[in-house]
Amino acid sequence: MMWRERLLLTTGSLPCEPYHRAKGHAVEAAEAIVRAAIEEAQTLAARAVDRLIGEFGGRGCELVAAGIVLGSGRPEFTLSQALSTHAAMHNAEGWLYREALMRASEECGLRVVGALEASVYAEAAVQAGVPPGTLEARVAEFRQQMGPPWTRDQKLASAVAWLALAQASRPR
Repeated sequence: MMWRERLLLTTGSLPCEPYHRAKGHAVEAAEAIVRAAIEEAQTLAARAVDRLIGEFGGRGCELVAAGIVLGSGRPEFTLSQALSTHAAMHNAEGWLYREALMRASEECGLRVVGALEASVYAEAAVQAGVPPGTLEARVAEFRQQMGPPWTRDQKLASAVAWLALAQASRPR
């Protein structure tokens, strides 16, 4: 798998927006939809992380950490709360996939580092020992090496990866 390949944590037999699909179903059916999506996401995330570790290991590199950009929504919610509004459903789906990646990374022995989207540059800059603006400029420079797309998502992912690597370099 190319590391730039798009990672989907659903095969298509299950919806990529399970809380949206669960909305309007009876509680038992809604729970089953969400539970199946969680199980599938965790299975696919574990396979993907394992493949990445193998691929990079085959190149003489060792993956030691996973950086996850966290949303500002609540990570703890009931099914009823998750289905209460459209925004709550998106929050729940975001956490479903983030948690699948975090769990898979931990199970594969990686140190998992999460940072809120709003503070990822500040946290990474502290770890790197540079001002946030300098870190942002360095992340922007990665575009020459990486090529497109180089949107906000890729920049945030690079900053949190930098943070994760810095934290993994320190003893636990």
